Amino acid sequence: MFMKRQLPIAIAATIGFLTLFGWFVDEPNIKAFVDDDATQWFDILASFAMFLGALNLLKMQAVKVIKQQKGWPYAALAIAGFTFSFTAGFILLGSYNVEISQYDDPAKVATVLAAEINMDEKSAENVLIAMPEGDTYIIDTPYFTKKGADNVVSEINAAGGTANMRATEWGAHISTRGSLFNWMFRFIFTPLSATMFALLAFFVASASYRAFKIRNFEATLLLISGIIIMLGRVPIGGSISAWFILYIVVLAIGAGVNTWKRNRTITLATVGGGLLAVTMAGFIMGWPVDQPAIFYLPVLQDWIYNNPNVAGARAIMIGIGLGIFATSIRYILGIEKSYIGE
Repeated sequence: MFMKRQLPIAIAATIGFLTLFGWFVDEPNIKAFVDDDATQWFDILASFAMFLGALNLLKMQAVKVIKQQKGWPYAALAIAGFTFSFTAGFILLGSYNVEISQYDDPAKVATVLAAEINMDEKSAENVLIAMPEGDTYIIDTPYFTKKGADNVVSEINAAGGTANMRATEWGAHISTRGSLFNWMFRFIFTPLSATMFALLAFFVASASYRAFKIRNFEATLLLISGIIIMLGRVPIGGSISAWFILYIVVLAIGAGVNTWKRNRTITLATVGGGLLAVTMAGFIMGWPVDQPAIFYLPVLQDWIYNNPNVAGARAIMIGIGLGIFATSIRYILGIEKSYIGE
């Protein structure tokens, strides 16, 4: 019982207190623990957590495929994709370069090189001739398999050149452009991610449509702000005159007065007087598109984005910070025991 309950709580409380007070105590050993050791521990634990999460994902998808539950073909595709990416990252190096150090007859070597670099033979020959003496020419795109690179090396050597195969170091093969893993990331993962974000736009549009329905004052404020932000961020918003917005404001004020007073005469006087005042001011100022600036959509959306939006975002971040602090204190004091299964 002690090993399963009290010991984990004691470890969590001790490390939590050390990490917390490391930000307030000017002691070199504690600061080194917080800045270096604790961070490395977190990285190690996070790596194992990711590994266990991947295994759990495979287990769930495998069960779905074996039992042929609803959507099992997608589960099979997920397993295949995981297997391919794992193999490309940890088993197959997938990055072998061919280097040409010298040649006897550039025309013969160019017949082999042209097909590998997608050039005609004359252009490939010019590439070889332009190579400074003592330098090596490396074919830019690496080969996925060692056998493929060896075949090209053999063909170049048979044509009178001197070539050798060079394998990319493990770890660097992930970011090497043209490697198997990099190819998978650029041509499979990236397009799929773009597709997901493209679909997200439709979900956002659907959610916006539901949120923008005018039900109360808050929903109306959200609708107006959303319209201003969307129009102010696109080129057409800069072409909409501030005076047009002023006319809309006058009509909105008239609608508000009508709702409040329920008197046609007062409403007509408010709307008529407002329209007349805006028209006279427009003639006096010469109808500039961006004046008055407060009613110009790009300026208005910029103010909304940098003031109410930032204030709301800061309030959310403060709430998140307080939530993290409260949860951390619960873990440190042993009140929260979900990490030991309670």
